[in-house]
This record gives sequence, structure tokens and C-alpha cells, in this order.
Amino acid sequence: MDVCIVMNEVYEKTALTRKSVACLSGYLDWNSQPRIFKHYPSFLFGYNYGEKEQLHIIELARMITSSQMIGSKPYHRLNTPSAGNLHPIELYVQIRAIKGIISGIYHVDASENKLVLIQEIEADGLEKSLGLTHKLEGMIFLISTVPYRSQWKYGDRAIRYCYQDVGHQIGAIEASATIHKVQTTILSDFDAKHLNQWMGFKDEESICAVMSIGSENTKEVKELSKPLIYVAPTDYSESNLFIANALAKEGVLKSRLPLLEYEINEEAILKRRSCRAFNASCLEKEDFDSMIALLSKPLSFMQCYSIVLKDDVLEKGIYLNGERIKTIENADAIVNLLVGQSFLKNATIIAVMCSKSFSADKLMLCANFAHALYLQAQSKELAFTGIGAFYDEKLKEYLGTQEHILYVGALGKQ
Repeated sequence: MDVCIVMNEVYEKTALTRKSVACLSGYLDWNSQPRIFKHYPSFLFGYNYGEKEQLHIIELARMITSSQMIGSKPYHRLNTPSAGNLHPIELYVQIRAIKGIISGIYHVDASENKLVLIQEIEADGLEKSLGLTHKLEGMIFLISTVPYRSQWKYGDRAIRYCYQDVGHQIGAIEASATIHKVQTTILSDFDAKHLNQWMGFKDEESICAVMSIGSENTKEVKELSKPLIYVAPTDYSESNLFIANALAKEGVLKSRLPLLEYEINEEAILKRRSCRAFNASCLEKEDFDSMIALLSKPLSFMQCYSIVLKDDVLEKGIYLNGERIKTIENADAIVNLLVGQSFLKNATIIAVMCSKSFSADKLMLCANFAHALYLQAQSKELAFTGIGAFYDEKLKEYLGTQEHILYVGALGKQ
């Protein structure tokens, strides 16, 4: 079956309506929440965060930035956002030829502030499974998704949130690479099913994106002698054929990342938060202009509608490519279409990212773009939040478009 047809079916099946939201709004027993962090056995060697300066680029890409207890359970926030704070992804890194670091395949265990060495490498490695013929000196980042962590709460729509979380993790790796003045490359010429087998995964987990930092040398590489050890990514799981089939048909990032010029610093990475209460005042003109410029940047994979809710700088209305295409009275209508999240009334701009086609690739690219918005906003001490819940067809009608809604974000004052 054609991939586009499959993903269009995914869009239609996961679109939110008032009825579907009501069905998902029942009682949820948080004591039954599946575990959101994967842990390899404690007997494995590893490096603690902060132990090796060479590994800071990895640590800055995925870390817990605040923790608290809610009832008897810990509640962790990471430097990457996640719908419902469910974090249905894991991060792995192959490291080779970095002085002072054992070459091997590592799991990034953010909850333990540790890189766990799953398997050492020498003549072998993951390169062959990724379509490379020579050893790559540097780092290979592998991002997997664990759908059940999100499916447990959001049902079939979780497939969208999984791809978005992968996109945010890509953005976090890109941001860390920028801070460390190195470039990343997307690797996509591989068979995901084959790679999953070498990673030791079963049906609960699947690789969705691979990025590298470094370059191939002249030495040929061998395939691993055996798959990595299997470790369950959650304490329990339930199968979902709809999500499994969608991942099998199109689950890997294929496109190159767009060049996004935005302000970034390490403090912004560490302080990034999803806003849940906007200040009612409007942005200063300089801040407004810089954010609108990023939102209006022409990107091949999507177009972004900017809904301006306050007319302190621009007149209220819906803007596309810098031009106002529709006037609006107030924020009530758009807030209603965003499943009644009333705190959004005080935002200055609602950004709606759309595309003519719906795909895993575009969901990940949009979330990567949204991550840039998060970090630019934070660097200016502004507030931003990503929004995955919206009434798909009604929002399309409001915008006057037939394009698929991929992601929504809100920007304002802290």
C-alpha cells in the first residue's frame, strides 16, 4: 500500500473531534502509568554526567532539568518537551575514536544522569546497519520511540506525539551541536526493521531517527557479531496494531534538516519550559518582530499560519507569509479549537504549522522547528508552548485551508 495513503489514513483516524475528546477524557489511574525511563542492568559500565567533558554534548541533548514529588511518584521534567510529560522516546549513542572514552554503543539514561555502555566496539559497529561501509569517527545518535508510554493516555493519537517527541529530541541534539560548534548529518539509508534487530529491540520500541557528528575514515567496518542485549523499555505494554503498522510503513526521518537561524545559549537549553500561564501584556516590538521573522521563514516542508491575538504591534488577525489573510475579533474562537485550553487567551501569537501531505517525516521536522521556537523564545525570556491537541477539521475551516494541521505553538510573555 502507498505510504501516502497509509499516512492519510493515520491523519483521519487520529483527528480530534468533540466526541473523540470526550471519549478520551474519562478517569485515568496514574498508578497504572507505564514506566517512562528505560534502564539497562546496573552491572554495566558507564560514565556519569559531568564525568567527561567530551560527553557534554550528549548530556546537554537529553537531561532532567527539574524534579519534584507528586504524591508518592517522582515527576521529572526534561530539556525536551513531551505531550503529557510521558516521554515516549529513548536515546542511544555510538561513540568511536574519541580520546579518553571507550568506543561503544551507549544508552543515554537521563533519569540516572548516566551514559551506560551496552557493548564495546572495535572493528565492528552499527555503521553497516546504517548504510555506511567505513568506521565513523565521532558520534552516531539513534532516537527510538516507545509508543505505549503515550498510547496509555492518548490512544491512537499517540502516534503523532511519538513523532513530535522524536522531532524535539532531534532539535535538542541540533541545539547542543550548535553550542559545541559542530554539525550534524541525518542518516536515512537503512532498513529500520534490520536496525531494530541489531539494537536488541522487540515490538515495543523502534528507531525513528539517526544523526551523526563526525566523519568516516578509510577503514572498513564489520557488522556487530550479535545483537545488543534486550531490555524492556517499560514495565508493561499492550500491543496496538494500528500504531505498529504506521511505524512499519513510515517511521524513519528521511529528510535533511532545514537551516534554522535562531538565538541559542546553554542557559536557554537548561531553562526551557512549556508555558502554562502567559502574562496578559503584549510582546515588545523587537521581540515580536524577531519571532514573527522565524515563524515566517519559508520552509519546503510546511507553511506556518501566525494568529496574532493582540494588536499592540500588528493588527489582530491570521497572517501567512507576512500578509494578513483574515481578521479576528478575539481569542475565544481559536482557544475553543485548541480543546478549550483557556490559558492560551493571554498568548500573543498562536502558530499553526500545516502541510499539503501528512507524514512521519513532516511531524518530526515540524517539532524540530518548534524546538527552535522554544529556544529562541527562552533566550529572550519569552514564553512558548507546543500544543498537540486541537480539533483538526474545525481548525482547518477556521484557517480557510485544506492542508493538514501538523503542530500548533503559542508564544507570549512569561
